[in-house]
Amino acid sequence: MFVVNIILDIPLRHGYSYLSEQELLRGTRVQVELRGRAQVGFVLNCVASTEFNNYPLAKLKPILSISTDNLSIPNDVWELCNFAANYYHHPLGNSLFCAIPTLLRKTTEPTANFNQTKFYQLINHEAKLRGSKQQHLLTEFQHTAILSYKQIQVILAAKPDKLIAQWIEKQIIYETPAPSAASVTQALTLNEEQQLVVTAIASNFNTFHVGLLYGITGSGKTEVFLHLIQRILHQQQQVLVIVPEINLTPQLQSRFEQRFPAAKISLINSEIAEKARFHAWMAAKSGQSNIILGTRLSVFTPLYNVGLIIVDEEHDDSLKQNDGLRYHARDLAVWRAKQLNIPILLASATPSLESLYNYKLGKYSLYKLTERAIQAAELPQIELINLQHYPVNHAGICQPALDKLHECLERKELALVFINRRGYAPVITCYECGWVSQCRNCSTNMVYHHEKRQLKCHHCAYQITVPPVCPTCHNQYLHTIGHGTQKLEEFLQQQFASAKIKRVDRDSTNSKSAWQDIYHQIAAQEIDILVGTQMLAKGHDFPRLTLVIGLNLDNALFSYDFRASEDMFNILTQVAGRAGRADKAGLVLLQTNYPDHPVYQFLQQHDFNGFINHTLRERQLNKLPPFCFYALIKLSSLMEAHLKQAMHDLFTQAKLLAHPEVWLFAPVPAVMYKSHNRFRGQMLISSQQRNKLHDYLRSLENELKELKGVSVAIDVDPLEV
Repeated sequence: MFVVNIILDIPLRHGYSYLSEQELLRGTRVQVELRGRAQVGFVLNCVASTEFNNYPLAKLKPILSISTDNLSIPNDVWELCNFAANYYHHPLGNSLFCAIPTLLRKTTEPTANFNQTKFYQLINHEAKLRGSKQQHLLTEFQHTAILSYKQIQVILAAKPDKLIAQWIEKQIIYETPAPSAASVTQALTLNEEQQLVVTAIASNFNTFHVGLLYGITGSGKTEVFLHLIQRILHQQQQVLVIVPEINLTPQLQSRFEQRFPAAKISLINSEIAEKARFHAWMAAKSGQSNIILGTRLSVFTPLYNVGLIIVDEEHDDSLKQNDGLRYHARDLAVWRAKQLNIPILLASATPSLESLYNYKLGKYSLYKLTERAIQAAELPQIELINLQHYPVNHAGICQPALDKLHECLERKELALVFINRRGYAPVITCYECGWVSQCRNCSTNMVYHHEKRQLKCHHCAYQITVPPVCPTCHNQYLHTIGHGTQKLEEFLQQQFASAKIKRVDRDSTNSKSAWQDIYHQIAAQEIDILVGTQMLAKGHDFPRLTLVIGLNLDNALFSYDFRASEDMFNILTQVAGRAGRADKAGLVLLQTNYPDHPVYQFLQQHDFNGFINHTLRERQLNKLPPFCFYALIKLSSLMEAHLKQAMHDLFTQAKLLAHPEVWLFAPVPAVMYKSHNRFRGQMLISSQQRNKLHDYLRSLENELKELKGVSVAIDVDPLEV
């Protein structure tokens, strides 16, 4: 008989003990009874019952069932979750269950089915065929000789089973064994800089090495990825590619499928169906998949034989989880690469200050791509439009920008108008009494959405129909203030009646196929003007795009957040980089009231190094990250009085604990004091030594349990302070 310590999905630092007739390995999936119902858990450790003295054996319950080995959590993933739980001061159970697919958390035991992709080879090159689709398919076969079932399905835009059967019967094609996963099509020749990066990273295969790839927009970072992936696949190993946003996945997936038609690609993100995520997880664990492409949660994916990890857009805030286990996928990916003794490549056109500082400390190696991959392509010209001289209209755009937009349409080229605010207008107000459309659950205004005549809160999702009259004084004339994507789209459609305009924000891209549809429309030249938020700025490649206009930019210059200027520089560099990526020159127009501000000056000169050095000096002078380390204690409560009392008690207890080389800042209300109907406060803790900060947090954790009437969370390395 054995006593097994089981980790469950509950917010506790320890497990529960159960009896087992057989010895179980760490990570084994089991079912146990807790509080009268069956729950899934995972084995932490197992000891002979004769060695267990913590509790009377007669009071321990037996394990209800034991899952098959293939549903267990591998050792390396367990170690990763354990590290994350300790570093981010989060319960191990919640951390483990964050890392696994939903189906593994349910009591019904799931099964994985791996459908092998079929491949077909052309026999009859001179076949006489009817119909444009069949002729197109034959042409594709003539170019590549072998096509997969999925490739045929994409070419025909329909299920190909019947046609494949007919072609096999007519001896036009035959089914052939799958080619090597490393087989490539349409490979491009690398330029000298790209080749140097590939050679340097490849020379560090099978050893831990962090490469920071700084490549200007359009420099061909993805092509570097593809050549490295090819080398890894030749070694019959897997590659994990992490991207910050789900909407970056379709374009990258398409590039991978075109280059490696025989490779099995698994997608892992929060929007795929539960069953699909489980199958992708199992395919990666068993070695069935060659390339794993996912968002931040894919960092926890079990990998059978991984040889390389790539983190694209490593600077992006979306790689940080903002609730539950508040992990940063980039940092965990680096830790995992070290654990597995493999290289990791962090890539960005605007690397984070934290990564660049690690390079300066000698922890990372820096690689640069300073030229655009297409020889004729150059970095766009950036012009600043001084709004002191050219005021904006009601839609937030000035006349010089409209003139350039007109010229772009005349040339039949693509334009992008970037405004960092979705909705029609930020607020509706009454000029008579001063009423504004404030959310009842949050200390923020509700945004007006014109299409459905609704007011929506972009934080808690509360929405109402626009009131016909002012709720306070019954004045029937309500007014919109400010600008949003919907108002801008409406204005541009009136201004350029024949132009095909597409708005891209979270409201217009909430379906799974939305991004795929946009890519197809752009490729087919069915869009003339893209209007959107920062969703458009990240990693997208639109060859026809030659004009970018940036609106409503100045807010970030005077933000409470010390990272705001860095975020603004990054997003504007990224959005500017969408222009002029092919053989046509690009132009970027930025509307501002402060054209002399250093951020704009560095942007205009494409001087990333100058901006980084300027910002690092500021951070060092003020003892801000990366020259120190932060943690936030976040409190929230449904009752404002409970929050205020807890903030007082927290600071009182925190000061009593020994804290050499740790600085405590008095608790303050959060910037958004009320969110989702909860009042929120926070206490900042800082230290110039990471280990001192964590020692203090560990001693503080017991005190946090004593706070009454509030929810408490620890956020290590917070992105917003």
